[in-house]
Amino acid sequence: MQNSSSLNLAESTIWITGASRGIGAACAKVLARTGAHLILSARTKDALTNTTASLHAEARYTLVPCDVASNASIQAAYKEIAFQRGAVDILINNAGIGIFAPFAELSSDDVETMLRTNLHGAIACTQVVLPSMQERASGVVVNINSVAAVKTFTGASVYAASKAGLLAMSRVLREEVRKDGIKVIDLLIGATATDIWSAESRNEFEARMMQPDDIADALLATLRLPPRTMPEELVLRPQQGDL
Repeated sequence: MQNSSSLNLAESTIWITGASRGIGAACAKVLARTGAHLILSARTKDALTNTTASLHAEARYTLVPCDVASNASIQAAYKEIAFQRGAVDILINNAGIGIFAPFAELSSDDVETMLRTNLHGAIACTQVVLPSMQERASGVVVNINSVAAVKTFTGASVYAASKAGLLAMSRVLREEVRKDGIKVIDLLIGATATDIWSAESRNEFEARMMQPDDIADALLATLRLPPRTMPEELVLRPQQGDL
């Protein structure tokens, strides 16, 4: 990675979690065009078939299964990444899950699943890549977060808690690693046409929603800012506002 001008994406290794669909798959498609070597993770390699099919013929990528809800899976995935590539230059914490219902109707399993995936998973992935970034005095951690971290939506209590917790962690980590030349960036995303929404909701509201490619394009523009600039938190909402 370069320390002047803008980030040399073509020489970077970028790890994308939750890369099998939605925003993760869109980020893979856009970032592959930069020449970067992508590490694409989902719970199984088979889940990544549609993503790899969307990449251009010369795309460079490695498939590494990773269930971010599992510490053991994260450790095994990073061991494989380190063996294959040596280090991660950019981590994109994208894997996430939303279970939307009134608080009283959420089961303990629902709560555990969202907290382990959305919050603990992103924290654990960041923990495994951070030491190498600090040694090299360079690196970027991007959290694909949600406007639910900062705005109240009924039916999203624990989902919002997981995203607000991630935002709080990011804000502290950002201040701790500035001196190390590491960037911590949060994209707070509003309504986007992915399968976190029900088919009925997408059919009703898709014309108002952002598309995954919109988020990927914003991410790429953010990564291309000069190293002297820290894009801390970028809020992206549909033109007509939240649903």
